[in-house]
Amino acid sequence: MKRSLIVVLALLVAVMAFADMQLKNIIIVPQPSELEVKVWLNKPEGAVYQVGESLNIYFKANKSCYVLIYNIRTDGKITLLFPNKYDSNNYIAPNVTYKLPISNLYSFKVAPPEGKEFIQIIASTSFIPIIQQLRDLGTKQTFPLLSEDAENYVQKQILPYLSGEWASDITYFYVGRAPRTGVAQLESNPTGAHVYVDGKYIGRTPARVELDEGQHFATFYWQNQVRTETFFVTAGRTVLVTANFIQKTMLNINTTPPGAQIFLDGSFIGVSPIQIEVQPGQHTVLATMPGYSAAQQSFTVAPGETKTINLVLNPEQATLKVFSSPAGASIYVNGQYRGVAPSAGLTLTLAPGTYSVEARLSGYQDASMTVTLNPGETRTITLTLVPRKATLNIFTNPVGASIYVNGNYIGTTRTTGLSVQVDPGTHTIIATMSGYQDTTVTVNVGSGETKRVDITLPPIIRTGFLLIYTNPTNASIYVDGRYVGVAGPTGLRVEVDANVVHRVVASLPDYEDASVEVQVSPNETRTVNLTLEPIVKVGTVSINSSPSNALVYINGYLKGITPLRLDLEYGTYQLVVIKGGYYAEVLTLKVDRKSVSVSVTLRPIQ
Repeated sequence: MKRSLIVVLALLVAVMAFADMQLKNIIIVPQPSELEVKVWLNKPEGAVYQVGESLNIYFKANKSCYVLIYNIRTDGKITLLFPNKYDSNNYIAPNVTYKLPISNLYSFKVAPPEGKEFIQIIASTSFIPIIQQLRDLGTKQTFPLLSEDAENYVQKQILPYLSGEWASDITYFYVGRAPRTGVAQLESNPTGAHVYVDGKYIGRTPARVELDEGQHFATFYWQNQVRTETFFVTAGRTVLVTANFIQKTMLNINTTPPGAQIFLDGSFIGVSPIQIEVQPGQHTVLATMPGYSAAQQSFTVAPGETKTINLVLNPEQATLKVFSSPAGASIYVNGQYRGVAPSAGLTLTLAPGTYSVEARLSGYQDASMTVTLNPGETRTITLTLVPRKATLNIFTNPVGASIYVNGNYIGTTRTTGLSVQVDPGTHTIIATMSGYQDTTVTVNVGSGETKRVDITLPPIIRTGFLLIYTNPTNASIYVDGRYVGVAGPTGLRVEVDANVVHRVVASLPDYEDASVEVQVSPNETRTVNLTLEPIVKVGTVSINSSPSNALVYINGYLKGITPLRLDLEYGTYQLVVIKGGYYAEVLTLKVDRKSVSVSVTLRPIQ
């Protein structure tokens, strides 16, 4: 019969021995992060274990990570518990609860004398050097003693080498009997700080926790600041532990537009946007910028407050007086109508800047000018408009087409053409006639010019063709839901209405339908290629192991922990089932039906 190794968790001195050491230098306290790890025992935290009683350690994390577990004795000695030579795999899956011992080759027993003992866990999402170093040590020696000086070892051998994403947790228990307890009231200024006591996360301040009498320490986190307070608990009493954080009084000043000079209480402090620390109380801020009216605001800021001031500076206005020749033209500024310029001119009030000013008058060419206005400036401009008229002689083939110029109906062409008077410039002419395609031409005519325009209207062709190929061939073809034939190796030619969107569907047994929407122009032949994908068959695979909680790998990829149920496409796979303390089982998994069950019995390593 094989014997299990008994690991004795012994406290060699009384609990008060911790008074000679600084707990804050022994216990690792993490910063709040996305990685979370928890450790607990088979009894509630702070429970009493009697001498000879078995002890189990449980742990889990919310991400896949590597873990270390060690115990801290009251005499300052640290012993590595996991990984060890019996349970060496310290890479754990997320949200899975693990139990130590994993192997049946050893067990934990509690030994005298009476006192308090800590169990600390460290987790890291990457295989950092300290993880590798302690894993190598733990798997070569039987539960090695890491150090007899806990403070020195933690401060110099562990903490400096924790990097990347890491977290920790801690729990404790008593041997023989529990000490008397008191209460710690945890406060912070301001409130809402994260607080850990002896490395254990308590919550946000204010918080209240019951503790055994003696030395403790609390670590407070607020924004980017951290405070650690050491305190003593007296049995039956409440001790107040307070962390005070520095609260700056800040002022953020923004202006529209930015770049304004900022004066605070009459003193220049810089250019906006700007942030500055100020004294609590009443203040006045002034913003100035050339070409803009100054903006000012008075306000009160409370101690520790961050206040934001937004000031809008309005540009100083300018005056523009616009004349047109002849008078009466419509005036547009940056494309927006602003009024009619009479003989006395049109007066406009504008913000400083550059503008495009345009005059429009029927029978005249538009006139425009670009003008730049400075703050407070008064400017006068005159826009002179030139008369404009030209003649277009329009002929069509065939005759009798309806003619539209710039969207306006003009008349019907005759054998002698159709004459129309237009302003000089570019014009769009559309000729329409039943049975023929609408035809559009664009012409440019100068002032006083007579131009001949010849337009030929093509007859309307109302159908086109689809040449349809499929891969694989011989698929049945449906156009707009109507069966039209089979697309063989040379394809399938189908006549369809032009200028209409058609839906083409290819169907073939054991393949997914393929479809496309297509449109053809009159008399056009368009090629359509449709590829049909085979229908993928999927089966549900149930994998069980004895014992359970074994890791399952499919084709080398971790899929989960038994019992496991997953869907796989039909085919053949390599199945590997692994559990610490047992031989790995490698099987060939064939999925050829809707439901496949696999049961694996793991053989313990002798």
